[in-house]
Amino acid sequence: MSLLHAVLGFIAIRPMTGYELGKTFSSTAAHFWAADQSQLYRTLHRAEADGLVESDTIEQTSRPDRRLYSILEPGREALDTWLRSPLEPDNSREPFLLRLFFAEPLGSTGVIRLLEGRRDDARKLLATLDALASDAPPDLSGAPLATRLRYATLESGRAHARAEIEWIDELCTQISQHKETDQ
Repeated sequence: MSLLHAVLGFIAIRPMTGYELGKTFSSTAAHFWAADQSQLYRTLHRAEADGLVESDTIEQTSRPDRRLYSILEPGREALDTWLRSPLEPDNSREPFLLRLFFAEPLGSTGVIRLLEGRRDDARKLLATLDALASDAPPDLSGAPLATRLRYATLESGRAHARAEIEWIDELCTQISQHKETDQ
């Protein structure tokens, strides 16, 4: 997936400025797709140059003018084509797992420290996602499909974070129990 499709998807929901897009992205999709503000602006500019979105300048008296981006029909078609296409292979990169794979020179104590740092990060992510989930309606069964799908991605992130915390706890226990034999 390219960032372009994510941008088109968000702009299809409602017109946004680049700033609003960044805020929306970071509070909804950042746990499964990373993008910084400069990437979003570059993608918006490229999408506009390709005729997928258009922008209108909104003049403001006490602040800089804003550029509001709206999706055009070719952008909707590109988004629709992408949504209907077969899934691309998931070639994710996991820097933490690569580091863990080669972490034997750190010894048991160093590996446990590495795992504890990752567990702290996973707990912070889970707390952030839990806070976002607290805004969910108590019963999503009657909610519009778009709402249910957005909360489903949030639940996926929460499940992954909980699973990683549990896996790290188990691995730390295993390493601690075998510390003497590993040295």
